[in-house]
Amino acid sequence: MSLSPEAVPPAVPLGQLEEVLTAYDLPGPVGLTWLRRGFNDHYEVTAGASRYILRVYLPDKPYIRSLSDFQAEVEALNVLALEGLPVSAPVPDRRGNLLTRLEVEGGSRPLALFTYAPGEERRGRDFTEAAARNLGMTLARIHQLADERHLGRDRYTLDEEFLVDRPIAALRRALGADADGLETYGETLKAGLRHLPRTQGAFGFIHGDLHTGNLRVEHDRCTVFDFDHGAQGWRAYDLAVLRMSLPDGPWAALLEAYRSVRPFSEEEEAALPLLAQVRELWDPGDFLTMLYTGAWGPPTIPEKGLDRIRTQVRGWLDAGSPPSPEQPS
Repeated sequence: MSLSPEAVPPAVPLGQLEEVLTAYDLPGPVGLTWLRRGFNDHYEVTAGASRYILRVYLPDKPYIRSLSDFQAEVEALNVLALEGLPVSAPVPDRRGNLLTRLEVEGGSRPLALFTYAPGEERRGRDFTEAAARNLGMTLARIHQLADERHLGRDRYTLDEEFLVDRPIAALRRALGADADGLETYGETLKAGLRHLPRTQGAFGFIHGDLHTGNLRVEHDRCTVFDFDHGAQGWRAYDLAVLRMSLPDGPWAALLEAYRSVRPFSEEEEAALPLLAQVRELWDPGDFLTMLYTGAWGPPTIPEKGLDRIRTQVRGWLDAGSPPSPEQPS
């Protein structure tokens, strides 16, 4: 449910961003192209034979509290990259800064330059078992290093409030009476989440939005990017989002590879259906919550979009909730 690239023009003049790029040690010639606006503004940078992504953050996101949240993201990615993990990593400027602030009309916006994720997006059956094994080991190592190096401790917590309460509030605002029943549905989901372990290993820094659109695959090697929703949360949530994206064969290969690096308990695996339902609720709710901040302009939704959301909501309510992880299936 992201905005199309044409929906909103670049908010920062290209000339101003070209000046910002002079602070980086890039080979020439340097080119800059507007890509899209989602939860942030993105530009492609070409520098000689190299490519980068320039991200100008939208600071008015409901899960961002201060500049420290952005700093925690880029610092975590820097650690992962220095440890050799395939992530799109922040590029330091000549002064060593991973994050800078850009003064624009209406205030300042954080900005970071990232390495380019090589390869192509793969979905469904195009996602091979070899790529899935590579991704499983990469994700396990990300989770492992996050614990070892205490990564993302300053980020928000992806808990019941962010996963259930805020999305439902936004859906209620958008749908009015058509959202009747969602609050009760949400209470059932939260009851299930409260049974999930929050011990180290099971709970810690996660990507938070790890669908196949946030990966690129080259020769069955996956590069992970867009940690903008990175948070303290259940490790099983990252895996649940991937499970929703992958066929059975690649999923089995991914889970086996993940477990070859770090534990993933049967209790956590049993929670995947619950977390998938939570994710389905969170996805449109997160979009609407962002919309209502006004960061994208007046918060209007086309009737076709509202119809699609209504259909989703009715489907959730008609299907009901999975059993709590502590209850027998």
